[in-house]
Amino acid sequence: MRQTPTLLLAALLGGGQALAQTTCPTLPNDYISQFTSVMPSTQPQDLRIPSTHTFQMLVQGGNAYSTPADGNVKEAFDFTGYVPIDASSTNGYLSINHEGSSAATSGVSMLNLNFNAATRLWNVTAKNPVNFGPVVGTYNNCSGGVTPWNTIITCEENTPTAAGQVTDSNGDGYFDFGWNVEINPATHSVRDQNGDGTPDKIWRMGRMKHENVVVAADNRTVYEGADDGAVNSFVYKYVANTAGQLANGTLYVLQLNGPIATATGGTWIPVPNSTPAECNNTTVAALALGATSFNGVEDVDINPLTGQIYFTAKGPGTTYRFTDSGTTGTTISNFGVFVGNSPGVTNRTYAINYGSGTIMEPWGTGNDNLTFDSQGNLYILQDGGRNHVWLVRPCHTQANPAVELFAVTPAGCEPTGMTLSPDEKFMFISIQAPDPANTLATTDAAGQPVVFNKSTTIVIARKGVLGVPLATKNGQKEVAKADVYPNPVGAELNLQLTHGQKEAATLQVFNTVGARVWEQSAVLNQGENNLKVPVSKLRSGHYNLVIKTATTSTTRPFLKQ
Repeated sequence: MRQTPTLLLAALLGGGQALAQTTCPTLPNDYISQFTSVMPSTQPQDLRIPSTHTFQMLVQGGNAYSTPADGNVKEAFDFTGYVPIDASSTNGYLSINHEGSSAATSGVSMLNLNFNAATRLWNVTAKNPVNFGPVVGTYNNCSGGVTPWNTIITCEENTPTAAGQVTDSNGDGYFDFGWNVEINPATHSVRDQNGDGTPDKIWRMGRMKHENVVVAADNRTVYEGADDGAVNSFVYKYVANTAGQLANGTLYVLQLNGPIATATGGTWIPVPNSTPAECNNTTVAALALGATSFNGVEDVDINPLTGQIYFTAKGPGTTYRFTDSGTTGTTISNFGVFVGNSPGVTNRTYAINYGSGTIMEPWGTGNDNLTFDSQGNLYILQDGGRNHVWLVRPCHTQANPAVELFAVTPAGCEPTGMTLSPDEKFMFISIQAPDPANTLATTDAAGQPVVFNKSTTIVIARKGVLGVPLATKNGQKEVAKADVYPNPVGAELNLQLTHGQKEAATLQVFNTVGARVWEQSAVLNQGENNLKVPVSKLRSGHYNLVIKTATTSTTRPFLKQ
């Protein structure tokens, strides 16, 4: 979570009277959150992002760590947190969670990376696993957060105590798994919380099925949630005694002032967290205190413009928000649904304008990760429904929606994590566990073919920011803009492209083994061109449309139904 002066002001006001924004800001054309929605579809084999944007692959599951003895990068990528070095947007660390199903397959990888201004590409200079040995390992690392003091908090989503699972293997009084863990990215190691020289998990924040965490700009107030089904999915607040030090503090759980469908506010109820026994039994205590369960709290984030708290509930497919009364307050207000389904509407759809048409797209279930940019635009990553990456504008209301579609993700995957660089030119995101049967290769900004058949971390930016206009072997460059739709396509593919001059072109279609199956000549005019590609006679499957002129060569993948 990047902290902004606006957010700091909202946090310091403390009175919690920030109001929702009612107008959408006018964004620069080159801003990362300025785009035309992609056309909604089922998951293809490739990644569909706006034509104004591009991506670069940074790491995939199975890549070797920098030290051979450390083995290979684990699978199941989740939270993806960029930590700047000296506030840099081009030099930092990238922390990647591994949401494994056992301690052996769970963990965190830490990448050292920097951006080369000459090539306009990111370089990964080191890949290291985080050493969790001093805290007897970690389990089911799901989401997490970046602190204002530039550390990483990784969240253990599971609390195994079943037969065969050791609950307190080192005899320190605390069960082994189910905690938040703070990491120093520079040393890729767990931090010492109490100053005794030994790393610790953050015991006082409670043991639960941690899904997420966000630290407010006061460096003391932390919001977190539990993904624990219909009964125990609570929203918590933790107020540290000392800014920047999370070892000790007061833990609260949220109780609404009525049923979720009608509540407008609520109360923060203190949860005992002074002894190991109390910390081990956070969930049991919260339930007994009457906390409100939201059926799968997947993420919590803070609106940088209003200071309001937003959180997702995966089960119903809903993103809620409320206004907190501040560090010393015990009440919330303005609680309600921000976007998605509600108790009265469980199959909500939103109009998505993808440039060449508008289609009503189901919101679905599985609201998961949240990421705000500094302008109040909210990215919502979906684990359920069609696994989209949505963007909701700050002026959105359920009566007057402002919902857009940023990405259609590769087959079988869940889009996970997401953080932005401080200058908001770069977006870091992971593609968790796509279908291993995927075979379609997409050329990224570095010119490397990327097949999304294993967990993959990428960086996304606008064209011109990421990736030199890469030349092909014969010196040709890609055109400024080329879109194909509908995609998937039945009978006729539309090609809309912008070209810099009047020029003869050849349009070719290739199948997945590189055989040319169609070709046609055309003349491109300066400016916008709209062409038709008949594909009705093609067999169902994945293809590449190649547009060649004397000066350019551009490839666009499509799926024939």
